[in-house]
Amino acid sequence: MKKNVINIMMAVCLLAAVGCGGYLAYYYYNSSKSEKAVAELKNMMELQSGDGKEAVSGEGAQKKPEMVSVDGILVQKKFQQLYSDNRDFMGWIQIPDTRIDYPVMYSPKDSEGGEFYIHKDYDGNYSAAGLPFIDKNCSVSPATDNVIIYGHNMKSGKMFRDLLKFGDRDFCKTHKTFRFDTIYEDGVYEVVAAFYGEILPEDSPAFKYYEFVNAGDQAEFIRFVDNIKRMSVVDTGVDVEYGDRLLTLSTCAYHVPDGRFAVVAKKVE
Repeated sequence: MKKNVINIMMAVCLLAAVGCGGYLAYYYYNSSKSEKAVAELKNMMELQSGDGKEAVSGEGAQKKPEMVSVDGILVQKKFQQLYSDNRDFMGWIQIPDTRIDYPVMYSPKDSEGGEFYIHKDYDGNYSAAGLPFIDKNCSVSPATDNVIIYGHNMKSGKMFRDLLKFGDRDFCKTHKTFRFDTIYEDGVYEVVAAFYGEILPEDSPAFKYYEFVNAGDQAEFIRFVDNIKRMSVVDTGVDVEYGDRLLTLSTCAYHVPDGRFAVVAKKVE
């Protein structure tokens, strides 16, 4: 009897091990597939621009972008094909010395409450990693006071996993700016704050960084800036004035249940 129990337990453990191994293999296979698809999109963008330097390295950020019409909508030439293929495409985000180099999507009216790309790739197929996407309450043109972009914190290191690097003072000091080019304009952003937070109950009176999109007045704008600076794990020393355009990048963190890590930056170019 005892021997039978041991055999059964060994069989269960073996099946569990096989199952875990299969899941990990599937997870990394999908992650690799997702990254390959993104690389193809980036190559398409570089070919469209005619000069990969501007699209990839950030050179030419000061130069007025060449615009073309896509069914009456003026978009940057380098994004013409990407936008033509998928009208949810809104731009490209790139942070030096990280793996963050991805298209950014925007689908405010989808049936998923604006979160269609949380587990979808550029073509709308299932993807565990999804793609970075803009909060449905935000707008890029005309721009809201704050544009919020969400991305997964993938164990493989992909998507917004490297965002947590901004929690390190030395990294923040040497990586003060990054790029977010939209279909309408190029953009260089300077990091203002980097902090850990969490998704709070709706009735909680505590500060919710993820709810700030447009300031009702100057006082509300300043309150938001004061709060994120107070929460920041790094003192960037960057000043923010009423009227500055802000960008918030947000991903999951595991210091508390429903934890988040966010980086807020202001547009400087």
